[in-house]
Amino acid sequence: MSTTPTPSRLCHSCLRAGAAIAGLAVFSGASATNGPMPHGYGIKAMGMGGASIALPQDAIAAANNPAGMAMVGERFDMGLSVVIVDPKSSFGGTEYKGDGVKAIPVPDLGYNRVIDERQSIGVSVYGNGVSTVYDTPLLGGSGKDSAKLTQIIVSPTYALKLAPGHAIGVSADLAYQRFKVNGVPDAAGVESPGADSSTGIGFKLGWMGQVSEQFTLGAMYSARVRMGKLGAYSKLLANRGEFDIPERYGIGVAWRPTASVVVAADLMRVNWGDIDSLANALTAAEPGFGWRSQTVSRIGASWQASSALTLRTGFSHGQQIVSRENATLNYLAPVTPQDHFTLGATYALGRDTEMSFMYARAFGSEVRGTGPSTGMSVDMSQHWLGAAFAFKW
Repeated sequence: MSTTPTPSRLCHSCLRAGAAIAGLAVFSGASATNGPMPHGYGIKAMGMGGASIALPQDAIAAANNPAGMAMVGERFDMGLSVVIVDPKSSFGGTEYKGDGVKAIPVPDLGYNRVIDERQSIGVSVYGNGVSTVYDTPLLGGSGKDSAKLTQIIVSPTYALKLAPGHAIGVSADLAYQRFKVNGVPDAAGVESPGADSSTGIGFKLGWMGQVSEQFTLGAMYSARVRMGKLGAYSKLLANRGEFDIPERYGIGVAWRPTASVVVAADLMRVNWGDIDSLANALTAAEPGFGWRSQTVSRIGASWQASSALTLRTGFSHGQQIVSRENATLNYLAPVTPQDHFTLGATYALGRDTEMSFMYARAFGSEVRGTGPSTGMSVDMSQHWLGAAFAFKW
């Protein structure tokens, strides 16, 4: 009897691995920098500054553009990044370090199966989050100030090739989140109500088209994921504990000037300003973080250096989402970096297996408070290290 894994066995293994990864992610919080979102999804995309809307490279592609799953073939990808964070805040001239959590694991997972020459189905598992812990209370609470948000998104995806080089895709975004804040009194004076969680559902649409021998275009739309209310935080978060995942959309291009070189670029919009818990001003009846909606631009390049080795690099820039007049509460989530520089590589271990690696540097970008936030400043920088294993058949 053959011992070669069948697609159905691999799918079941993928789901078991996905459950394990989701379980790990529930107890670890990503500390991302485009808001709670990382600069890209998937180790290969992260090595190219996040550029991915027109350049699918693995089975995490549904996180970036569901249509990309039609182009990646049958494969299973599993990755793990570690984020080393350096958040800091200054209040009244005193600097506080929010690095009680120093190295944060961020896993991802993807599986894709080709049904026939036109259709494919798959699933991508990925996440968002932020985690900050201070050794002392900044705003007069009785314990350590800390905040932790973990969001896990599972995106089952159907993709269809309309013609050679052209595809559309649709994903259901099934989301789980866990939220916890300590040391910040809510409207009832409760400082630490404990962890609360909720689930939600959204959808994502995508298109890709090879418009010439050298150029491929892509577009994606991800609807707002409406999460259940976090009841334990109904007196801290706006709209009785509302904390949704925002709408985002973008376009991308991939250019192949030679057979061994690809340059990709994306322009993406994330509507943080639509989520009241994040967008409300510090002085509002239900105070928020004062975040603004954000445009993110990213560019990356890859070079097939040999039959086994591919090298990558990239850069991304996002508009500052933290407004100066609303800086105060952002000490809990100092997601101020705007620029990322990245490196990456893939090495083929054989015809069916490969290892990928990436490094990203998120540069600090201090926001000094004005108006009601005068005397407060927030800042954070990061190092990301990641690796992924892929099996193809």
